[in-house]
Amino acid sequence: MNSQAIGWISLVVTIFAGATYNSFAKQLTGTLSPLSLLFLSELLTGIFVLFSFGALPTAKRVLQLPRRLFLPLFIVGFLNSALAPFLWFAGLHYTSAVNASLFSYSDTLFLIFLAVFVLRETWTNAHLCAATCVTLGIVLIILRGFEHGIHLQTGDMLILLASLTFSVGSIVFRKFLHNTEPQIVIFVRSCIAVAMFFLLSPFMPHPLITEIMTFKMTLIPALLGFAFISRFLSVFSFYASIERLPVSTVSLMSSLGIVIGPLFAYLYIGQAEALSWYHFVGGGCILLGTVLLELLGVHPSEQHLEQHLTQRAHRRS
Repeated sequence: MNSQAIGWISLVVTIFAGATYNSFAKQLTGTLSPLSLLFLSELLTGIFVLFSFGALPTAKRVLQLPRRLFLPLFIVGFLNSALAPFLWFAGLHYTSAVNASLFSYSDTLFLIFLAVFVLRETWTNAHLCAATCVTLGIVLIILRGFEHGIHLQTGDMLILLASLTFSVGSIVFRKFLHNTEPQIVIFVRSCIAVAMFFLLSPFMPHPLITEIMTFKMTLIPALLGFAFISRFLSVFSFYASIERLPVSTVSLMSSLGIVIGPLFAYLYIGQAEALSWYHFVGGGCILLGTVLLELLGVHPSEQHLEQHLTQRAHRRS
């Protein structure tokens, strides 16, 4: 196969593999606590980077980083690898994988406002249209189509708070670490999360060993799927696709994950992930806002868009 064909195959794999994340994680939250799942997920991410880019080259690049980047790296590590995933896994315990898959694209809304107010990017009509569509979709899903009155789900709020936290970390990345190799940032942030887990363990007793010892054999496929499909395969395929296809194509096609994620959750988990009309309408609004943002071209350059995609890919991995 030629390079373009490999790129398209990799892009399709990326979309479908990434869409499985919340479904597998949802199953695991029934057995593993948010803190345990956080530790395992970040440990797997660090291992992925070492296997993909080499342990010695990665360590060498980390040691060569300027000292002025240490604080931003720590902030990104704390936000995107510790606080946000913990909130996300805790939210999954109280809400559906369908809702989590749809709300994972709410970072578009948060990034718009943070980019304008923090990075001083120009507010455009494209920002307004995208923000309006995404907000409408989120409100419609949270309030369940206004069929049951105003009742906010704890899990939905935690997922949105996690998405906001991820977005803040992404803004720090874009402001201070945009010239740093993405794999270095991902590896350092994973190390920070794992280190914080061990540092907090004496003060926050948790049943990690007990959970591992009592882990149900029937959940092994979900664990393997989460580790190797949702995390490893999705990120590996992302790099393969972005190296062979135009960045704008990868960006636009990646939006299909908002459709495939909820459908996979329904097919994989079953009736517990029932789809309602407001999921379709709300998801359509979020998808429309995301596509409008890409089509109207709010990213000043291909490099800027690639950095945005890379951060988003690893934020969902």
